[in-house]
Amino acid sequence: MMKLPVPVLLFTLISFLWLSQPSGAAAEDTVARYRVLDARIDSLAEDGELSGAFLYSRKGKILYEKAVGLLHPHSGGAILPTSSFNLASVSKHFTAVVVMLLQHKGKLEYDKPVSGYLPKFPYRDITVRHLLNHTSGLSDYMALVNNVWEGDLFTNQSLVELYHTHKPPLEFAPGSRFSYSNTGYVFLAAIVEAVSNGSLEQFMDTELFSPLSMKDSGVFNLLSDPGRFKSRVFGQHAGELNDLNFLDGGSGDGAVYSSVRDLLTWHNALTEGRVLPLSALQEAFKPAVLSDGKLSYYGFGWQLYKDKPHIMEHDGAWVGFNTYMIRNTQTDSLLVLLTNDSGGVGVDELINRFFKIAKPDF
Repeated sequence: MMKLPVPVLLFTLISFLWLSQPSGAAAEDTVARYRVLDARIDSLAEDGELSGAFLYSRKGKILYEKAVGLLHPHSGGAILPTSSFNLASVSKHFTAVVVMLLQHKGKLEYDKPVSGYLPKFPYRDITVRHLLNHTSGLSDYMALVNNVWEGDLFTNQSLVELYHTHKPPLEFAPGSRFSYSNTGYVFLAAIVEAVSNGSLEQFMDTELFSPLSMKDSGVFNLLSDPGRFKSRVFGQHAGELNDLNFLDGGSGDGAVYSSVRDLLTWHNALTEGRVLPLSALQEAFKPAVLSDGKLSYYGFGWQLYKDKPHIMEHDGAWVGFNTYMIRNTQTDSLLVLLTNDSGGVGVDELINRFFKIAKPDF
């Protein structure tokens, strides 16, 4: 592979004694393990196989932070911990949170039909909750776009019109089972826009990112100001640009950009109840109850686990970006892995290496 410059921007080995006062030997072992991880990331970056930013924290303190690679494969610029990555499907829990905010403010109801907010929505039995939990039965919009759509830039309103016109059959009865649905989350974005009378980008800025001073974060697509972020990361594949395409006029299923530093701010805000009251936020971490009484372990924008209710995670992949975020609410821990080169080492391998070497508490 092509060799790339390796801007190793930060390697933070903050003292681990603040948490549990381990013995000298235990502390040395922890530092040694992170050095092994750091050396492996450096090696992958030097070989042109890795470009991204990574952060692991506990109780709000950064234990490991690293950024390597380039913002753009041709114009250079070093990736920083404050660089804004396309989160791909990790965006979904942000979409879910603004839906929850509208519910908390009394402007929508989870169990009300979607058609009550989007009159052109043709499926009367699908509720907002079905969209949040991926239990709607909606077909994949990308397949429909490939078959029948003839426009240029695809937007949230394009989706509404497409389903209104073609009314593709549902894959199963709403609420009867789980099937991961990007379509449902674009419709959630359309609901937010209809209820708030503005764009999802504007609503998230007003309700989330500005109040939390998350300057590296926001919805960003081909309708956005191209200069919105100070340090925007572009997707790439093996040294070539692999970034936004004609589908990127939409949002909801993806399109949130953020940095590892901002995602720590976000995690802390969720943990402290500064986004929603903790009692209201807990709805996002409950499994869905299917029509036969069985449980589906996907909440509102988070993958959940039956035997580990304190763990929530999500991954994402779009154009050149591969992303991963996991939280442990029991230990107040966060791990974020953001990469922008789909031609290099995958996030799954990074997850495995991180867990094997660093042994985080998830």
